[in-house]
Amino acid sequence: MTDGLQANALETAFLALRAVLPTGQPRAPKQFYALDDLQAAFQSLKGPLATAKARGGLINPWALAGLGHDEVRNASALAGLWMTEFGGETSRMFLAHYLRAALPTTDWFETLGAGYRVSTEVCPMGDAADRVDLIIETSVHLIGIEVKIRAGLGRDQLDRYKASVFRRAELQKRSARIVLLAPFSADVSDVSSTGWPDVVRAARTAAGASVAGRSFVQQMIAAFGEHVEPF
Repeated sequence: MTDGLQANALETAFLALRAVLPTGQPRAPKQFYALDDLQAAFQSLKGPLATAKARGGLINPWALAGLGHDEVRNASALAGLWMTEFGGETSRMFLAHYLRAALPTTDWFETLGAGYRVSTEVCPMGDAADRVDLIIETSVHLIGIEVKIRAGLGRDQLDRYKASVFRRAELQKRSARIVLLAPFSADVSDVSSTGWPDVVRAARTAAGASVAGRSFVQQMIAAFGEHVEPF
């Protein structure tokens, strides 16, 4: 093949390749919307965003607090939100709605109304190996709540906690209950299972449906519900 024929063959080959190879210049995506409508939509968002920013509604305060998925920190925050010293009637309603989901045979609105106490990291009988995340004490009940987020249960953990809480309740002449708050169910007798969705629902109910009319306490409880919803 002569040089001229070779050159013509190469030119033909390169022209054929150019038709199927990318050019290196990306094509502009097709627009399926009107730019004027998009601009109007962003303009209409300015007012609501400014209002939310002024009310502190753009960032969840519990995210800023760095709770993350830490079980001890989240349990402590939950205990604080349940205390009447923090939120009065709203905190009591938050706890009552949660306990109603966990232990529905008791009227917790009436029971808690007579007074209660919330404690964290309690060793019911003094044994450090049996440290229960949350303890709710009323005049007639002693409720141990074990909190799990990502971790699982230890060997015989709930059985040991149950024995410890029941023994303390017996000495105090109270009725003992054990509740597991986790993304999985307990396979232990006399242990009630609840999930984080129960906390979310209780928080939303206690906070009230009207976002605009919420008090500071209601806002904090609602924000905690939003924080734990992914759990």
